Amino acid sequence: MQMHKVLHAVLALAAATILGLAGAQGQTATPKRGGTLTVGFISDSKTLDPLFSVQYTERQMLYLVFNTLVKYAPDLSIKPELAESWTLENDGKRVVFKLKTGVKFHDGTDFDAAAVKWNIDQRLDPATASPQRGQLEPVIASVEVINPSTVAFNLKARNAALMSLLGERPGFMVSPTAWKKAGKDFSDQPVGTGAFVFKEWVRGNRITFERNPNYWEAGLPHLDRIVLSDLAGSVVGIQRLQTGEIDYVADLGPQDIRVLEGKPGIVLDPITVGRWFSLQWHMDAPPFNNPKLRQAFAHAIDRGRINDIVMRGKGTISNGPTPAGLWWYDASVKTPEFSIDKAKAALKEAGYPDGFQFVLSTPQVAALQQVNQLVQEQLAAAGIKITLEPASSAEWYDRIVKGLTNFTPTRWTQRADPDGLLYLLFHSKGYGNTTKYKNARVDELLDKARETYEIDQRKVMYSEVQKILATDIPMLPLFFSAEYAALRDDVKNHVWIPDQIPRFREIWKAGK
Repeated sequence: MQMHKVLHAVLALAAATILGLAGAQGQTATPKRGGTLTVGFISDSKTLDPLFSVQYTERQMLYLVFNTLVKYAPDLSIKPELAESWTLENDGKRVVFKLKTGVKFHDGTDFDAAAVKWNIDQRLDPATASPQRGQLEPVIASVEVINPSTVAFNLKARNAALMSLLGERPGFMVSPTAWKKAGKDFSDQPVGTGAFVFKEWVRGNRITFERNPNYWEAGLPHLDRIVLSDLAGSVVGIQRLQTGEIDYVADLGPQDIRVLEGKPGIVLDPITVGRWFSLQWHMDAPPFNNPKLRQAFAHAIDRGRINDIVMRGKGTISNGPTPAGLWWYDASVKTPEFSIDKAKAALKEAGYPDGFQFVLSTPQVAALQQVNQLVQEQLAAAGIKITLEPASSAEWYDRIVKGLTNFTPTRWTQRADPDGLLYLLFHSKGYGNTTKYKNARVDELLDKARETYEIDQRKVMYSEVQKILATDIPMLPLFFSAEYAALRDDVKNHVWIPDQIPRFREIWKAGK
């Protein structure tokens, strides 16, 4: 089979296995032009420069200002965006992209193959210190400009995950001219090719974007303006939605939406591919480098009860980072069962016959606060005393990345390819590996799987990886969430992507 057909088959199967899992409000009428969409969100944003972005909430804004080389469809299949087509050459070690022509950055400069090369080279340059270098450097050997509308990526080895990477942060194309001119100020002056142009960031208050009148996708965008307004919490967001101060708020759990269920003028749009909630710790130093201690924690946690209370039973209990329905899911992977007796025995074997004490970082996010309170209660029954340490939601993940937080809850969205989450979190060189987990066999399998295009062979490797993770427990699985967006009923064509990053490019408002 020709290599471009192999890649097409890989992407098609990935899409087929997730088809129907993503929620969508759907478009039911002819879009209307105009109006302002006001979005409420709990911001942890630090930068609007894609090259340095790591925070979760930054991505919904990056998708407004910038385009990616490829994009995710609602079924997580890979579709053209700035790259209109691609082919594989050299036994899958060279990807040649044909680019859209006539596309301009907001500063009037051309988007072309030279801009693509600059964007990737800049991320790869150690002097830039982009966090995405850890994703791209093991994959890309060089980028070659063939002509203004054609660019080739020469790979160090075959890589089945590259296309999914180019649909998120590593694939956002910034204006080289604007980036070099602004320097560090590009964070507050982002320039891309996207449907909206950045206008203002009043930190701690709001971020404003306005319609790009020269946008290259015909008929888009529909809205004149999007304002993202900082919220102190989901309760405030729900109140402001009901009063009409905002049009949209996401990241709502089953507990949050109780007051909105059945409310006239409000639409609830669920996403059924929920985020993976887990607990994590540092694996490279005491006390959690002790496997018996990790087992004690795992046996002491009643994940079913946590799901019942935090998710009103609407979530799905997790045995690992992969939910049912994805092709790399393995139903045989099991986390240690809930058993207080086994927890106490493991704690004694770990060298703590008289109990154990530790601090659990508690970000000011309602669902995570609830999780931590239940974890504290459940661990106490096994002789583990936990103190909850409050953490600002804006600083919480930044502290994890810097290694300042040891024991903490985390939540991760799914990626379009298993490599996107499994390599990121569990390979010793994964840039999201904040647990400092290192297992030679896991590294070997993840390296081999990303060089393999055949799905059946990759599935076997990923199954073994997940079974090792269930034994090593670098992260303790809890559940896959049930989450919702709530929006005013005049907001139309809201469509979820399973990565749970809201996309507003194609939204319109009725009667505006």
